[in-house]
Amino acid sequence: MGLLSVEEFDVLGEESGYGDLEISKHGYLLPAYSEDDMKFLQKSVDVQRSLGIPTSMLTPEEVKEVAPYLDVSEIIGGAHCKGDGVINPMKMALAFKKGAQDRGVEFNNYTTVTDIRVQNGKVAGVVTDRGEIATNCVVNAAGMNAKKIGRMAGVTIPVEPEKHQIIITEPLEYMGGAFVYSSLKYETYIGQVVHGGFLMGWSDPNVETGIVDFEPEWRVLEELCRRVVKQVPALKNVRVVRHWAGQYDVCPDRSVILGPVREVDGFLCASGCTKVTMFAPAIGILLSEIVAGVDTTLPMEPYLIDRFPKGELVMDPALL
Repeated sequence: MGLLSVEEFDVLGEESGYGDLEISKHGYLLPAYSEDDMKFLQKSVDVQRSLGIPTSMLTPEEVKEVAPYLDVSEIIGGAHCKGDGVINPMKMALAFKKGAQDRGVEFNNYTTVTDIRVQNGKVAGVVTDRGEIATNCVVNAAGMNAKKIGRMAGVTIPVEPEKHQIIITEPLEYMGGAFVYSSLKYETYIGQVVHGGFLMGWSDPNVETGIVDFEPEWRVLEELCRRVVKQVPALKNVRVVRHWAGQYDVCPDRSVILGPVREVDGFLCASGCTKVTMFAPAIGILLSEIVAGVDTTLPMEPYLIDRFPKGELVMDPALL
């Protein structure tokens, strides 16, 4: 799904007519701080390369080359995928919207769905606060509200909202370094956007799932900054200009739920997408193929909701 999405990102700006999406491909880096880390990353790299992903192991000197702002004094190596990059998510969304509108799609903004009408086991319509839309097909791509929308159709979707927080700094000289995910020690991600600001987040282990909360927390800001400054000392006195919170929609195996459900004909899922920006093009392609009744570009079995009652979870092969 990632490879398919990257191919589509490369042409989205032109095909949609939107233009520049601020895509910057300087790679994705996971640093290693111990020999055990190196073994883990080598295992991941082997899996990724078997799937055609151009990932490679790096020395500390090579880590410094791809992430010049990173302090490598405690880093003994890393894994780097040079084909990865970052995109402006707002521009990505607007490009999808423009391309869709130019092809006749209608958007109903500020419209609340209050019910899904089901007759004889089939979708019959969507009830909103501005009237009812007659349809025999509904795609539930409601993110943190996916479970709530599912209940309207009598469907149980095993996803929960999970709060994540991000900060961005004032603009600095753009260095074009890799996006750094220090998952093996600091549980942070650090990347510089094309306007110069450093975008950073922390995977808070104490976050409680199932609660929708958009309030930024000072404790998270403090802890994130402490962890980041240890990795990028030059950021010590840089100003934070924005701190905000958003929601992942997380399913039990932290993969995605795509495709139809057995209980209601015409009800499709696009849920559990913790990395929804990364997979957005592939998700759209696969769901459109299902709606059109044509063969899908990728096999759908690993992503169907049926896997949960069967106990066939999609686990990261690098962790087995």
